Amino acid sequence: MWRSRVIEALALAAAATVVTIALGGSVLRAPSEQLFGMPIVGRHYDPFAVMTQMMAPLTADLYLQPVTDLPAALASRVVGPVAAHNWIVLASFPLAAVMAFLLARYIGLSRTAGAVAAMAFAFSPFHISQAAYHVHVAQTQWLPMYLLALWYCLDRATPGAVAFLVAATAAVTLSNYYGGLIAAVITPFAVGGHWWTHRVAQTPRALPITLATLGAAATWACIYVVFAASRIAQQPADLAYQRADLFRYGARWWSYLVPPVEHPLFGPTARRIWEAAGVRDGLLEQQITIGAGIAALAIVGAAGWWRRDPSRSAAHLPMLAAVGVVAFAFSLSPERGDGLAIRPAAWLYEVAPMFRSYARFGLVVQLAAVLVAGIGIDRLLRAGTRRSRIACLALVVLVVGEYVVRPSAMSRDVLPTAAHRWVATHAADARVLDCAAQTVESESVEWLTRGRVTLAGAAIESCAEAQLPELLAANGFTHVIERQPFDELRSKAGLKIQAQFDDGRLYAVTAEPPAIYTATTVGFHRRERDEEWTWRWIGGDGTWIIVNTMGAPLSVLLHLELAAFGRARDLEVFLDGQRVHAMRVQPAKQLYAIGPLQVLPGSRELVFHPVDAPTIASEAVTTADQRRLSFAVGASRWDVEGPR
Repeated sequence: MWRSRVIEALALAAAATVVTIALGGSVLRAPSEQLFGMPIVGRHYDPFAVMTQMMAPLTADLYLQPVTDLPAALASRVVGPVAAHNWIVLASFPLAAVMAFLLARYIGLSRTAGAVAAMAFAFSPFHISQAAYHVHVAQTQWLPMYLLALWYCLDRATPGAVAFLVAATAAVTLSNYYGGLIAAVITPFAVGGHWWTHRVAQTPRALPITLATLGAAATWACIYVVFAASRIAQQPADLAYQRADLFRYGARWWSYLVPPVEHPLFGPTARRIWEAAGVRDGLLEQQITIGAGIAALAIVGAAGWWRRDPSRSAAHLPMLAAVGVVAFAFSLSPERGDGLAIRPAAWLYEVAPMFRSYARFGLVVQLAAVLVAGIGIDRLLRAGTRRSRIACLALVVLVVGEYVVRPSAMSRDVLPTAAHRWVATHAADARVLDCAAQTVESESVEWLTRGRVTLAGAAIESCAEAQLPELLAANGFTHVIERQPFDELRSKAGLKIQAQFDDGRLYAVTAEPPAIYTATTVGFHRRERDEEWTWRWIGGDGTWIIVNTMGAPLSVLLHLELAAFGRARDLEVFLDGQRVHAMRVQPAKQLYAIGPLQVLPGSRELVFHPVDAPTIASEAVTTADQRRLSFAVGASRWDVEGPR
């Protein structure tokens, strides 16, 4: 029997591989440039954080999930982190199909019903969506493998069955910690349901042996946590998510009814539904659609069980239903935000506050639903009538129609704009400034472009600098990228558009390096702006490191936009420790002239020193801001009067 099962599984793996290739064709053509999956929530940092981990030396720490991370790290050494990420994700689809098929066949489904159930599980909206961002969560193959091993051990309890259960438990837990949590929660119900429906046929020692094996696995898991992830045991509060996240990343009951946002026809409608419901950050987790086709087939299967269907698969239906219902309950977020534990997610949070995305229990709901739907397929096929077969075919076609995605939508560039891709492809010797500020979403740009692109905030604080072209030239930049919307760089002299795209513009730097420029700033708060101007606050001393590039002393005049906070304030200016200017600054923004200053060659220190003590913002105006503020510093311009 096992030989025939292997042949069937290989055939199904081949079919699932063909579908995977069809969906991931763009990724397979450029595995180091494209990422699999639709960008449901935009350019998120999660995939790139995993890629960074792949490139780093592996250590047994809190975040290591070795069953996924070790193969990914090895592949990264050979093909690079982006391609390795893609291969690990794409491989999960045929593997999920095979494991779900073996489970379906074990509970008695026919080859046809098992194949349909397995393909529906492997290419479910949950899997397609999570594969776009979460390589660990996308390893869905281990859950059906775990249930197969668990139920097989409850039926046999041979040494081989025990070893299989141990391996499956390790795989489902160490591939993805959410998988371990989900398996731990559903195991009592999976064991109890199996024992209840098969208690007559079970051998007396099967249950205690299985429970002992699970107990040993749980003990080993505790030891692993203590040694490899001791912070969980020692400081669980430090890893706890906010309770509000339970509502953001928990499922709504109607999440299972709304079409997936990847659907080529109903996706836009689904997105509008979620936007109307105020779901944005948690949109990815809500992609747990079961679909009308699977639901209808499951109802057919349940009706057959109710009418005492004698088939072996129908006997498993109560167990599958129990597991699915429990997972459904745990997937839901609490209804209220007042801390009342009115749903299982809130109770589970008290035990394991380092988990928050309880909508991922929807994977179990999906698995149970497709298996029960497979029971419905078998019932319709066994009926043998033309009407039942037509109904079966129609419902299977409906499932395909509900789960279909557009292959062209299943990939996106790892770089944020086409301008970045142009630089990576055409400008090997370029040094490019990206006007986007450094964030967790954008920090991967530098290593993805092999250092060609630098984000604003390091060498140059912002593209809003008045002398940006000259600063770019002074710092050795050859180009600058402006992302959409386009509103700052077109009018600047010293920049020339070299390439223009829908989502970005690439400018070549044509300006000459200035005689003097501001290289770095210290002691300034983050830049702010309104409709009139842009500025940075200082409380105490604000320091500029200025550079005279001429090789000889210069006499310069600094024109600087200033506004005092709350009231008129006195400001002193020091150059290389010597007081060179003093003035009274008014609360309204004005342009002040400082100098002339005599600046020696090289790097010099220019300090803006508030004479009066700064004021706590909330004490002067109606705001929650607790910063101590003195002056707002806006645009600046250096005028060179000549050599000293």
